[in-house]
Order: sequence, then structure tokens, then C-alpha cells
Amino acid sequence: MDQKKTVRPFSMKDKIGYTLGDLGCCFTEQYRAMYLSIFYTLILQVNPFHVGILLLVTKIWDAVNDPIIGAIVDSRKATKGGKFIPWIRAFSFPMAVLCILGFVNVGNINYGLRLAYMFVTYVLYEALYTCVNVPFGTLSSVMTDDVSQRTALSRYRSLGGTIFMTVMVMIGPLFLYVDNKPVAGRFLMLACICAMLGLLCLQITCVWCKERVEVPERPQGEKLNYLHVLKEISHNKALLGVMFFSLTGMIGASVVNGLNTYLYKDFFGNVKIQAVSGMLSVLYAVLSFAITQPLANKFGKKEWCCMGAGFAAIVFGILFFFPVHNPVVFIVINGICYLGASGMQVLIWAMVNDAIDYHELQTGERNEGIVYSTYSFFRKLASAISGSLSSFVLGAIGYNVTAGAVQTAGVVNAIWKSYTGVYFLGYGIAVAILFFVYPLTKQKTAEMLTELKTRRAAKESK
Repeated sequence: MDQKKTVRPFSMKDKIGYTLGDLGCCFTEQYRAMYLSIFYTLILQVNPFHVGILLLVTKIWDAVNDPIIGAIVDSRKATKGGKFIPWIRAFSFPMAVLCILGFVNVGNINYGLRLAYMFVTYVLYEALYTCVNVPFGTLSSVMTDDVSQRTALSRYRSLGGTIFMTVMVMIGPLFLYVDNKPVAGRFLMLACICAMLGLLCLQITCVWCKERVEVPERPQGEKLNYLHVLKEISHNKALLGVMFFSLTGMIGASVVNGLNTYLYKDFFGNVKIQAVSGMLSVLYAVLSFAITQPLANKFGKKEWCCMGAGFAAIVFGILFFFPVHNPVVFIVINGICYLGASGMQVLIWAMVNDAIDYHELQTGERNEGIVYSTYSFFRKLASAISGSLSSFVLGAIGYNVTAGAVQTAGVVNAIWKSYTGVYFLGYGIAVAILFFVYPLTKQKTAEMLTELKTRRAAKESK
């Protein structure tokens, strides 16, 4: 392909550009994930059960949109700007606007209208986010077909989320709260900053990342058989393993993150202590980034994820029965467990790319958009369930959302039990699924990639 010859070789510029792309997505999506339900509950003073229902309904609908958007992306031909990059460039603008609108304080309007505003802004934002994130996630599969470079992209992608979480965990509690109470205007101000920075990062991604792997065009007049592809995907054990592993692991991690603010605010008695965790996260993030690829190269992606996340699950299973009341001790223990569990977060995108290759090995067709968006569907489903569960947990334990309310001892203890118990179950079940369902060990992944290279070479020689 003539265009392919003119594209510069894969380089550090691609890695940094892909890191910025994930950072750009995190600026809006993860800021919302961390603080939107808190904003709904503590600022708009919406019943946690109503928040949970809202998140469940909207996220499930959003998850259903992912395979549809993936099919549309697959069905469109590549343009001069590429197949996936034009989507990121176009939809990142309205996505930023909807992120800001989600944090407008409508607490003084009628309760029903308040819920309606939350619903509309939530659905519109997530639809636009899908139009950015599905092409972005698929982009790495066409940037390179080299396994080590793909692992590097997955590692660098995780760095974007790590940077955001590190900074936000430090800044968020210090900026959003005054005297341990949330301030509405500061939530909106930080949303504006995140939206603008996210937009900038995504636009840089569109310039620095290049599509190199040639995606065969469908014969003219041949339409994509969406149901047929989904049927083939249902037999892709690699994708099924990644999806259900990610589903359960994300539910555990997201519910824990959803309870994080309440743990520091009510169990430890000072939400600003959470900033200390953010500061130490810098060290843990650097260590995780440094050790993950060597460990994955030595043991295999599947093998390292099972060992690291399994260790973290066991530790939190012990903490469930033995509460730690010293926040510094807890932060250190939590950080060590983060090092173990981080493998599943850092390597998951490389495993999705392996699942796309596994699909090609089985069927002869890549269908990156649908395969990735099917995986993304399960991530959104996990987000829906976890976002709702956080709110349902708070409602079930009787959390008092009244401004300035002091929680009872029973509620405070229930927060600890919920936090540690969900962590243990989420990561424990995820490890079991990866071990028994996902077929691509280190050896089998190497064999698969060798077979695919042989097939592609044979096609090119014809």
C-alpha cells in the first residue's frame, strides 16, 4: 500500500501519543467515575438508590451502543486521515462539552426535573464518549503488528490512566472539599479543566499516532454481517476470557473506588488523608510501569495477572476480618496490593489485541471494531453494575446524605466491610476466570502470532 510506505516507523512518539489518548479519555470519563455519583449524592442530594438506578439504566443502554458503534466503524472505509483517527478528532469536542454540563448544579430545581437533567446529560455524554473510545481502543491494533510493540502500547496506555488517577487522587480531595464538606462550584470548575485538558490530549493523539497495519477492505457491495460476526465472537475463548475477567475485576475495582471517598471521609475521619494515598501512588505507579513488561515477558501476560491479582485478593480477604484503623498503614498495604493487581490493568489492552488476533486465526477476518467494541460493551456493563452497586451499598447500609451528617458507628463499620469484601470477591473471581477460561498462555500466544505471520505472508505472495 503506497500510503503505508510513507508513514514513519513506529517510535516513542506513537507511545506518548497513545498515552495522551488514554489520558484524554480519563480526564472526562474517570473524573466522572470518581466524582459524579458523589456530586449527585452530596451536592444535588439525590437518594443513593435513585442514583444507582439512573447509573444502571443509562450505563446498560450505553453498553448496548458499543457494538453498534463498532459495527459502524468497521463498515466505513479508511480515509486519507485513517480509519479510526477521524472519529477521535471529530467527537472529542462535543464529548468535552457534555462532561462540563454533567456537573452543573441543578440542586434547586424540582426533584423530578433534577433526575431528568441527570439522565439526559449522562446518556448524551456516554454516547459521544463511545464514538471516541471505541476507535481509540481499536487504534492500537493497526498502529503495529509487533507483539512487543503492542505490549508497550498497552503499558503506555495504562500510564495515561495512572497519571490521571495519581494527580486526581491528590488534587481532588484538597480542591473539592472545604472543612470536610463538598463545594458545588469547585466540582464544575474541575470538570471544565478536565474537559479542556482531555480535548487537548486527544487532539495530540490524532497527530502523533499513525495507522500502519493495512486493514483489508470488504469487497464492494458486500455488507458486514453483524449477527454472523457476533456468533463467531461467541466462540472466541480468548475474548470471552478477557471480557469476563475484566467484567468481574472492574466491578471490584470500581465499587472500591466508588467507596474510597466515604472510607477516608467517614471511616478514617478526614477525606484529605486521601491525598496522601495519591502522593504515594506516584511511587507505586512508577514501579508498576517499570516492572510489568519484564514480568509479562518472563512469565506471560496471563500468568502474571493471575499471580499479582491473586495476591491482592488474599490480602484484602484478610483485611475484611482484621480492620486497620491507621490510615497510613492502610495506604501502604493498599499500595503494595496495587503493585500486584496493576498487571491486569496494564496488560488488559495487549490481551484484547491478542483476542483480535485469535479471532483472525479462527475466522480469517480481523473485524477489529466489533471485537473491541464487544469487549468495550462488557467494560461499560461492568461500569454500570459497579456504579450502581456503590450507590446501592451506601443506601443498603443506611448512609445519611444530609449535608454535614455524622454517620453512625454501624454505618462506618459497614463501609470497611463493603470496601474490603468487594475487593476480595471482585479480584478473586476475576483471577479464577482468567486462569480457567482464557487460553492464551505465553507459549500459545507465540504460536498464534507465528501462524498468523505465515498466513499473511502466504496471502501477500499470491
